[in-house]
Amino acid sequence: MPPGSGDVSVRSRLKRRTNERAPEILARKLDERGKLPGPIINLLSRSQQAKVASISTLLDYQRGGITIFSEGEDAHFVYFVDAGVVRISRYSESGRRQVLAFMMPGDLFGIPDSGIYLNSSSTVCPSTLYRIPWQRLRALLLREPDLQLNLLVKVAFDFRQAQRQILILGQQNISQRLASLLMDFIQNPEFYDPKKKTLFFPISRPDIGDYIGSAPETVARAFSRLENLGLLRRISSRLIEIKDPLALRSVLTGRRRS
Repeated sequence: MPPGSGDVSVRSRLKRRTNERAPEILARKLDERGKLPGPIINLLSRSQQAKVASISTLLDYQRGGITIFSEGEDAHFVYFVDAGVVRISRYSESGRRQVLAFMMPGDLFGIPDSGIYLNSSSTVCPSTLYRIPWQRLRALLLREPDLQLNLLVKVAFDFRQAQRQILILGQQNISQRLASLLMDFIQNPEFYDPKKKTLFFPISRPDIGDYIGSAPETVARAFSRLENLGLLRRISSRLIEIKDPLALRSVLTGRRRS
């Protein structure tokens, strides 16, 4: 793949998506029984999507590495991801960065804490976001109890995902952590093409390392190990062939670190 062609393909895909879609909140419902795990669905009705869109501004970021907001800034806006990926990070007192999450389509971020942003956010690749003034969203939630409930479901879903990430960091080896991150992207149709068996994976090795708690060199070795096991094939720096996602998932149940 020629240099930069990945960004071009992403931008063309984002253009199609923004022409076809309205704001979404993707999560699993809290009250479904008998399905573990339940499907990830859009929680917003058509009416709710229209109301959220009416108070939103659509932002188009043409490349990765653009700062959306920084830790400690006054928080005036909340963001919905329409397309692309946003990195959420925080720096320790020693200056070390920790990537806390990768926000994908259907995710929201930037909810204030005491009026400020606790984390920093920036684009990973070309992305489109809905930006909503926090006070206007708050007023809409007060008028729409069902929308409040959907936001609660999303927050609860994200909380469970954060707990899952803590478990992954505490119990899994580096190859398993990498496989888990790849599986997260495979589950999103924007990134995985089941017909071509290809995954568009825009995350850099330093970002992966700061997310799974490892050095970029160790991330490279983990990729090589999964490739040697026949679970994936790197086509380019951003495109990976994964013929059997279930086989990749089986890595998660293998021997964990001592």
